[in-house]
Amino acid sequence: MEDFINFECKWIPKEDLWQAVRSFRKRYWPEDTLPVDMEKIVEQRLRLNIEPIHSLLDEIDVDAFLKLDLSAIVVDYDCFMKERFQNRVRFSFAHEVGHFILHKDIYEKIPFTNPEEWKYFVLNMQDKEYRSFEWQANEFAGRLLVPREMLIVEIKKIYKMIEESDLLPYLSNDPWAVLSRVSPVLCKPFGVSENVIERRVEREDLWPPT
Repeated sequence: MEDFINFECKWIPKEDLWQAVRSFRKRYWPEDTLPVDMEKIVEQRLRLNIEPIHSLLDEIDVDAFLKLDLSAIVVDYDCFMKERFQNRVRFSFAHEVGHFILHKDIYEKIPFTNPEEWKYFVLNMQDKEYRSFEWQANEFAGRLLVPREMLIVEIKKIYKMIEESDLLPYLSNDPWAVLSRVSPVLCKPFGVSENVIERRVEREDLWPPT
């Protein structure tokens, strides 16, 4: 196991990662509608099983993970079954699909046989490699669930709402405070959390709108 702790996460230029998301979306979500139905993608199109198990979050502090044999995504039962966690689970599925697409070669090489060994591996990665590994999956998930072009459309609607409410001075004075106020509305079409939509707006350099 020690040999794998020093692994290097392959570098993926962000333009290549974004292209991978566009290709994936075109193939596996040709409906191009919002929100993305990750359960349908995972089960019907990628042919991965979804395996809810009890106390996953309590026992290993994750709400979902891609099985080491690439056959399924295991998800915390309570998160999966409760509607209030649907946005969280949608992003978790998209994140694990990101690993499935981007890091399949890593999964195919590792010798671990259970989640605890995988968690040990992840926690003992070098910080730089861990950040790259998770950033790539997060960026894949973010771009998959919140496509830039659709985000621009929704931001334009929000801007019009701000304008009609005579709130443009507030937008000029403290744009990030305004984003925090409007993110509950902005996130709804995408089926993601407020935190995710705020990160996407920042990552895409789309705020403040003009």
